[in-house]
Amino acid sequence: MKKIITFLYLLILANACYDDKGNYDYREINQISIQNIDSLVLCDQMDLLSIPVTLEGTQYSDSNRFTYMWEVNQKVVATTKDLNVYANFPLGINTARFVVTDKELGTKAFKNFRINVSSSTAGDGILVLSKYQGHAELSFKRLDREGSTFTPNYYEALTGNRLGTNPRKIHRCYIPEAANVNSGLKIETDHRLKCLSEETLVEIGENKYLDHNFFISRAMTLPPDITEFDVKACWHLTTSATTTSLGGYIFVIANDELWHDQRMAMPAYNVDLNMTFMQKASPWHGQLSPVMFLASLTGSGTQNYSSPELLYLFDESEGQFIYANVNSSAANRACSELGIYAGYSLLYGTHTASPNQAVAVLGNGSVYRMLYLKLPSKTSETAAVPFTVLADVIVPGEVINSGTSYYPMKNESYMFFATDNGLYRYNLRDLENGNAPGSQNRIMTLTDFGYNADDKITCMTVSRTEQEILLGISRYGEDTEGMGEELKGDVLVLDLKTMNMIRKYEGVAGYPVDLIVKYQKYLRDGKENGV
Repeated sequence: MKKIITFLYLLILANACYDDKGNYDYREINQISIQNIDSLVLCDQMDLLSIPVTLEGTQYSDSNRFTYMWEVNQKVVATTKDLNVYANFPLGINTARFVVTDKELGTKAFKNFRINVSSSTAGDGILVLSKYQGHAELSFKRLDREGSTFTPNYYEALTGNRLGTNPRKIHRCYIPEAANVNSGLKIETDHRLKCLSEETLVEIGENKYLDHNFFISRAMTLPPDITEFDVKACWHLTTSATTTSLGGYIFVIANDELWHDQRMAMPAYNVDLNMTFMQKASPWHGQLSPVMFLASLTGSGTQNYSSPELLYLFDESEGQFIYANVNSSAANRACSELGIYAGYSLLYGTHTASPNQAVAVLGNGSVYRMLYLKLPSKTSETAAVPFTVLADVIVPGEVINSGTSYYPMKNESYMFFATDNGLYRYNLRDLENGNAPGSQNRIMTLTDFGYNADDKITCMTVSRTEQEILLGISRYGEDTEGMGEELKGDVLVLDLKTMNMIRKYEGVAGYPVDLIVKYQKYLRDGKENGV
């Protein structure tokens, strides 16, 4: 009886299966094959990484029927079919994958690969410091490869950190140190000096800043407790950077005091010396302007400069110039012979091509004055070269103001300066005749190159061969924070003699604050052995 029941059960089950046959709608799955992605992709850091992809499907391969996702180190970097991103990834091997998803079926295809990133930043390049959406950023373009593009706003993308909120200047030091703290790049932001590597363009180490601890560690005396180091200005001056001799200064105005360090090294003989002096205030202990300058800077040999001695500053509280001896601990002294300029700040100062002759620009917010000064460069010259104002002229505010950028020629009496949308070329000898800079000295405006009247030159630099001038340009109008998604900071490169445009880089930064040509190697005039 048991066998009969089992037989009947199997018979019913078989019949049910037979009746159900054909009730399901079977479909073939579209299998996707991803082509043109190598298992190991080689690229340089900050370069544009492009990977065009070919899709092959067993049923269809229409690219509109899929979604896409590119991941690098488990972070989504793009959602397009082809990859076109800046390689802001860590140096070395990075894990990556490409994911294709069928919109209708939800099926996925994967391609795992690796990206080997090499350094592209150690060589010569253009570095732009800008303000984008209210914080500091850096953009970079390498110059050692033809056809390279700018990598805009790389810093946060590469490090995951913000550079600061109040950017001011980029400083380059060519004197290497074992700890790599005083060498490389200094980004002046938030009244601090953040240390970056000149090779990777990111932090040398976590939270590395050049502050009072650097000077204290090198000085022979200890100052009283210091709770802050409020930086107003910084200047790296390289006097020698050859294979046999290294020499240079770092000057910092912080806490309304002068801090300075001189380094002298001969690596072949294991000689490495320094002189460090701290907390050199004004004789009146007043507020110092964020500017310092020399009376002379004289070339020595094919690459060097003679070591300076007297450095000039300005006490805003007293309205007077002062000078410091950078080779001694002597207190700063007043230059009362130059007069009193109450209510003014020192906006700019520089030595000129003529020894013992300097230019200073003062401003009080409404009036701007350019002074032509005769100054001693050494204490031994104070009797023979008395402190003298050779000329004092009022300059129109539309020609020079607090936003003006300057560049004095090394071996000529000319000075270039940029204000608002104009570039000026001025012969400093005209000061001797009392002729102030004016509209007659303007040699170009941005409208000559297709810009609007409200676009501005916000910073500038000149190549060390003095053949090209680089202008940082803002198309943000009155917005100095660089708000919005669109990048409106440009770099315009002109021939310094003809003013012809050489290159124009559009939308490469936020609101430009400073830019430099970052050279890998120090050459005083851009020439090996002076040739």
